[in-house]
Amino acid sequence: MPAATPAPERLRVPHQSGAPGQVRRWLRESLPDLPDEARDDLLVCATELVSNAVRHARPLPGNEVCVVYVLGPADVEVRVIDGGSRTHPHVCSVNLDSAHGRGMFIVSKLSTDWGARTLGDGTQEVWARIPYR
Repeated sequence: MPAATPAPERLRVPHQSGAPGQVRRWLRESLPDLPDEARDDLLVCATELVSNAVRHARPLPGNEVCVVYVLGPADVEVRVIDGGSRTHPHVCSVNLDSAHGRGMFIVSKLSTDWGARTLGDGTQEVWARIPYR
């Protein structure tokens, strides 16, 4: 079992298409003791959240996206902070013929909970909580 992390861990990545890969590598290296199934679910959720931030939101200052994880006693929460957008992430009806639009549906199925909020400075935080017990 992973030991609880006392404070959130953060990574800032460029607001570009390679960001999800950087985030996956960081999470794998940072959480080596996470059970395999939970780590796989975390990596998929993080990939979807970061991809959405790059595709649909403005970057933070410095042309970046910030990714945070918080390891709790029974779950790990991943948060993606971006420069905000005109819309909030939402689960779409799944269209199997479409190349896009399934990301938040996948996040909703792999996580115990997820959400999005606009912060006071106009930035947006989207998060998902993945159980590991």
